[in-house]
Amino acid sequence: MKKVFILIFFISGLLFAKSSSFSLDDIENFNNSAPFTIEKATLKVDALGNVIDGKYKLKKSDILLIGNNQYKINLTFEKRKNRFLKFKQKRVVYVLIDDSKIWIKYKNKVSKYRLFSDRYITKKKIYYKEKRSTLHAKINKLNLFLSFR
Repeated sequence: MKKVFILIFFISGLLFAKSSSFSLDDIENFNNSAPFTIEKATLKVDALGNVIDGKYKLKKSDILLIGNNQYKINLTFEKRKNRFLKFKQKRVVYVLIDDSKIWIKYKNKVSKYRLFSDRYITKKKIYYKEKRSTLHAKINKLNLFLSFR
C-alpha cells in the first residue's frame, strides 16, 4: 500500500512539475514590459493664442517596444480651463536604454542621462555606483518623472 501511494505521489509530481503558475500571456507581458514607468509629466505650452496656454498634466502614457531597448512613448496631456473646458495635447517621445545610460528624444532634441549615480566615501576613499530609482528629465518645456524597475 505504501509503495502504491509513493508511486502515485511521484507520478503526480512529474505530471505537474512542468506546469507554471504563470500563464503564457503573463510571461509574454513580463518579457515585453519596459524597464521604466512614467510617474508624472508636465508640459508647458506657449502658443500664439492665450486660450490654450498654460501647464498641462499627464493624463495617459503608452509605452511601446519598437526595437531592442528602444521605446516609443505616446503621452496625452490635459488641462482644465474651468469646469466645462478642457484641452488635450498629444506628444511622442522616444527612449533608448543602455546598461548605463538612457537617451530621451523629444522634438529632434536628444538628452542623455546616466542610470547610475556615483557615490564616494571620503574617509576610506571607496568609490561605488548606485542605480537610480527615479529620474527627473527636462527637455524643452516637457518635464518627465521616470521610475525604474
